[in-house]
Amino acid sequence: MEKRHMNLKPEYLDDGTNFFKIDPLFIDPDDLTQFSLYEKKSESNNQFRFRCLLLDTSSITKQRLMELLKSWENIYINKQQINCYNTYLKNNLTHILKHENINVSRKTGLLKDISMEVVKQTFETNFEGIKDKKTALKNIETLVSRSLGFISDIKSLNGIAELIGHDYDTHTHSIKVAWLMAVFINANLDLFTIQSKEQRRYLLTEAAVAGMLHDIGKVKIPKNILQKKGKLDNLEYLLIQGHTAYSTILLFNSGLSDQAMEAILYHHENEDGSGYPCNLSRENIPMLAKICHIADVFDALTSKRHYKAAKSPLEALKIMTGQNPFLETLLQFEKEARENIKTPVTAHVRDDYEARLRRLREKEMLEAESQKRVEARMKIRDKGMAHCFNTELLKRFIFTLNRSESFQLSQLL
Repeated sequence: MEKRHMNLKPEYLDDGTNFFKIDPLFIDPDDLTQFSLYEKKSESNNQFRFRCLLLDTSSITKQRLMELLKSWENIYINKQQINCYNTYLKNNLTHILKHENINVSRKTGLLKDISMEVVKQTFETNFEGIKDKKTALKNIETLVSRSLGFISDIKSLNGIAELIGHDYDTHTHSIKVAWLMAVFINANLDLFTIQSKEQRRYLLTEAAVAGMLHDIGKVKIPKNILQKKGKLDNLEYLLIQGHTAYSTILLFNSGLSDQAMEAILYHHENEDGSGYPCNLSRENIPMLAKICHIADVFDALTSKRHYKAAKSPLEALKIMTGQNPFLETLLQFEKEARENIKTPVTAHVRDDYEARLRRLREKEMLEAESQKRVEARMKIRDKGMAHCFNTELLKRFIFTLNRSESFQLSQLL
C-alpha cells in the first residue's frame, strides 16, 4: 500500500491539540503504511514533544513491530490523518476484534463507535433509488461481515452487558438487537437446518443484518412522536406500529433476502396472535422474526427512556416470562389502540355552561379518560408478556444469556 504521510515532520513541539491518542493494539502490523505513529514527551510551558516512532515500516520485521506495539502504552497520530485512521479502523475491524490481547470492553467500545456511524448513515439514506438501497445494504453487510466472528461468539455477551441499561437510542438499539440475535442463533443452531459453514455464516449474517435494519422504518415516523416525552395516545401508537411496513417498503429491491425481510416485517407479531401488522400466531411467525422480537423487547425493557427507568436483565425477563393476570383487559386496550377507536366512555356536563364551553369541557374529560387508559395499558403490559413469545424459544434465550458471567439469571431457569 502506498505511504500517505502528508508531508508530516518527524518531530513536533505542540500543546497536544494537534494530536490524537490511539490504542497501539488496534494497529495491524500488516497494514501500517497509512499514517505515522508518534510518542509524547513532556516539555516546559504546557508543551509536549511528539516524536515519530517509526519513519519506515520496512526497516523492521513484522515480529519486532508486534513487540513494539505491545510495549507502547500510548501512541498518537497527527489530526491531519484522523480521517485516514478512522477508515483504517473500519477496514481492520476483523483484526481488532480477533486480537487476543485486547479486552472485550475495548473491543465493544470500538465496535459500538464504528457501528453507530454506519447505522446512522444508513438511517439517513433517502432510499429513493435502487442504487441508494443497495449501497446502504452493502454498508451494513460489510459491517456485519467484519464483526460477525465477535458478535456471534458467546464470550461477547460480556460486551452486550456493558451496553445494557443506557439511554435508548434507535441506532444503538439496532446494534444490540443484531448482536443479541447473532450470539443467540450461533448458540442454538439446532433450531435451523444447517449443513455447512457457508450456510451457518449466511444465516448469521442475514439475522444480524435484519437486526441492524429492523427499525429502519422509524425514519418515516414524525420525530415529535418518536421523541415524545409522555405516553403515546392511540393514534400515535398506531402510527408507530406502521414502522414495520415502512421498513419493508424502504428495503424493497435492495437485495435483502426474503427471510431477513420477514424478520423485519413480523418482529412485532405475538405468539397468541395479538401482535402486528398481520396478527400472525405460533408457527405462522417466521423463526427469525420470533428471535428478533425477543431481542427487541429485551433491549427495549433494559434501556432507559425519558418516561421510564431501565429495568435490569432479570426484571425484564421476569416480565417477558410472566403470565399477565390482566391479559383480557390488556388485549382490549390494545384493540382500542390498533383500531384507534374512541374511548368507550360518555361525558355529560350538566352544569349551566354555555354550549360551546360545555362541549369543550366534555372533550377534555374524554381526553383525560383516554390518557388514563393509555397509562393503564402501559402498566398492565409490564405485569407479564408471556403471551407474546414462544415459551421454549424464550427459555433458550435466558439460558444463552446465563452462560455469560455478566448475566445472573439462574433463578429463571
